Amino acid sequence: MNLELIFSIANSLAFFSWILLFVLFQKRWVYQFLFSGVFVAMGTVYLIFILKGLSGESQGGFDTLANVKLLFTNDEAVLAGWIHYLVFDLFVGMWICQDAAKTGINRWILLPCLLLTFMVGPAGLLLYILIRIFYLRKFPQDPYAGNMVL
Repeated sequence: MNLELIFSIANSLAFFSWILLFVLFQKRWVYQFLFSGVFVAMGTVYLIFILKGLSGESQGGFDTLANVKLLFTNDEAVLAGWIHYLVFDLFVGMWICQDAAKTGINRWILLPCLLLTFMVGPAGLLLYILIRIFYLRKFPQDPYAGNMVL
């Protein structure tokens, strides 16, 4: 399999998913498509390459930074790691859009949050949390107030 081609396809799919999310974030079918289509497809590809990349003779582990680096010396594992980032950042972007719609935050204010989440995940989430504090005038926050069953 051509890993560069799979890398390019995954990047393109993520990029167009982000555009779709920003432009049509108030449409339910977008979330259904991303959750049931894009995430299933990318999750399947992830699983294939993480199993290939970390099987057999792979060295390393999750107990030290040096061992994590050893885990990702294999190209298949690096590709799987990249897809991991793409999927989880997109999932966070979906949550940001849904939460912003509930709290009445303008989508144009979300644009920097979504761009940052796409490029440097946690920084975009942090920016959104700060904007959310400003809009709701409330800290600490409960992002699931009224929506969770405990």
